[in-house]
Amino acid sequence: MKTYKIFCMLWACWVVIGCSKTEDGGTLNGENPPDSPEIKADYTLLLQKEGTLKSILLNADSEAITVNPADSPFPDVTFPELTYTDGHLLGLYQKKTPCEGRIMIYDFKEDQSGEMEIFTDLGDCSLSANAIARSADTFFVAYQLEITSKETAYFVRILDLDSDESEFTDIELDKKPVQMLVTNNRLFILTLDEEITDEYALSVMDMNTNLLIHEMDLGFDVRRIFKTPEMDVIVSYDELHTTLDSASMSFEYTQYNEDTAPNFMESDFEYFDASGKMYYEMLSGSNSMYPFIPAVYDFDENLAILYAFENFLTQEQRDFEFEIERTSMVSYDEENGLILIGYKKSSDDGKGGLLRIKPIPDPEFIDNLDLEGVPFQIFVE
Repeated sequence: MKTYKIFCMLWACWVVIGCSKTEDGGTLNGENPPDSPEIKADYTLLLQKEGTLKSILLNADSEAITVNPADSPFPDVTFPELTYTDGHLLGLYQKKTPCEGRIMIYDFKEDQSGEMEIFTDLGDCSLSANAIARSADTFFVAYQLEITSKETAYFVRILDLDSDESEFTDIELDKKPVQMLVTNNRLFILTLDEEITDEYALSVMDMNTNLLIHEMDLGFDVRRIFKTPEMDVIVSYDELHTTLDSASMSFEYTQYNEDTAPNFMESDFEYFDASGKMYYEMLSGSNSMYPFIPAVYDFDENLAILYAFENFLTQEQRDFEFEIERTSMVSYDEENGLILIGYKKSSDDGKGGLLRIKPIPDPEFIDNLDLEGVPFQIFVE
């Protein structure tokens, strides 16, 4: 059964879109979010402003949000070329010269940070870093080296974050790496065969041995990969997504109906709550006048709930009070049961704001905080 439903609650119409899996072909209405106690939550908010990534600390409960004047452990840095998040862990990569780079690591749970220079061993070269990933003690950088005008070599560099000597191992690949993720003690590498087939594949490396143990063809038009709390790997396309068991490598397809695609392939980051629902920026299509809107996707029920700004803010709030141009970030405050929505202001490229709303079944706008920067990512303690 395939579904496409519009639920009108209170003063807003909340679009719920569903799809069908290949195995059971069924969709059901999702359960309501569980009630959460009113417990104070602290946020570390990363902001993008004038080519810099900076941070501020925020104090929040279920009714109000304020700026914490304390210094954040995250220093201002030039906006990175590559970014990777995994829960409270953050990894960044910056290119310093044509043959040198720097990685920066942050643990927002432990308030720890560090950095490391890499590629200093390669000498005079033409190097491009394509993707990064990290675990608690390991950092991965996928890169390519131009050997000649007709020959390019591809590698994944593995760096031990616990080592004092910047030890690394290079693993050679036969295709261009474009994205990576870590789950179930394995590194999943999305690759593209640019020379022959123009098709994507997924290579899997055992992190205990640094050996490539599996490869599967993915065909054309892969948009991105990401992981779920259950350690599954999601391979997204425009018209469907594949759910891959990271241990057994078994998989199933979820096909979308026409005009019901959840469009999470456009989101750079996603946040999963305790029930497994994913919060992300969605390409709105005909659902909103704004190019990207907040959305929540339930993988168990195969339903997406779209929170278009028109549905919970008046036109005066959108256009004049908050000056919303587009969604820049979506997350969730589990303890207070609130969706966190970062946005860019239309009046100034360097300014933004943070909205907080209650999710369905009792949607409600809670508050807004104007910011000297555009929200990029948020970490909730």
